[in-house]
Amino acid sequence: MGDSVNLELVLKIIRQNAMVIILFTVISGLMMAMVTFFLLTPRYEAETQILVSQPESSGIVDNQNIETSLQLVNTYRDIILNPIVLGEVADNLSLEQSTGELSEQITVSNEDQSQIITVSVVGDSLNEAAGIADEVAGVFQERVIEIMNVDNVSVLASAFMDADTEQVAPQPVLNITAGLVAGLMLGLALVFTKAFFDKSVRNEEDVGKHLDIPVIGSIDKFEERMEAGNGNEQRS
Repeated sequence: MGDSVNLELVLKIIRQNAMVIILFTVISGLMMAMVTFFLLTPRYEAETQILVSQPESSGIVDNQNIETSLQLVNTYRDIILNPIVLGEVADNLSLEQSTGELSEQITVSNEDQSQIITVSVVGDSLNEAAGIADEVAGVFQERVIEIMNVDNVSVLASAFMDADTEQVAPQPVLNITAGLVAGLMLGLALVFTKAFFDKSVRNEEDVGKHLDIPVIGSIDKFEERMEAGNGNEQRS
């Protein structure tokens, strides 16, 4: 019975303050939409893939060569993000970023037991992201020969030819949805906080709720009674 009463009270508070809740929700959603479309800088992601294979001089593809290539993948991931490679990339593309800042734009990954390394780059434009990704792959391919004394790296796919290059941030649907939810929660919190601390007595129901005493009678609005009395006196 108590749970039913509490639920009815909650629903009543929501119904009485529906416009406030809706207003907070809409305003929050609109504000997030404005921030998303007008203030946040679009970010794009491009990928290029590098194949690590057995050295060409061996001429034979066997399990041992493949296992060796797999073991080299982790080493190659570190080389790709090394200042030796990224510094040359920054110089070739005349980038203003330091090698540390450039490394934060780059993600190097590969699937388990795969000889393919994926280089993902996030930039402010499609051309920037794709250009950096391809340059990283090209410089790494040249440098790995000097560093490891092997020629077992080839570029599988250019980022400029990747149809999946796309905007990754901001995400309008996700951001606006988050704004709407935040506005809804804020509106509900405000409404229930106000209802919790509001001890005003406006009717018989409030008397029973706040004072926990029985109501034995009620008085009509005093102003209306006074106005009616004044009217009678004037007529007399």
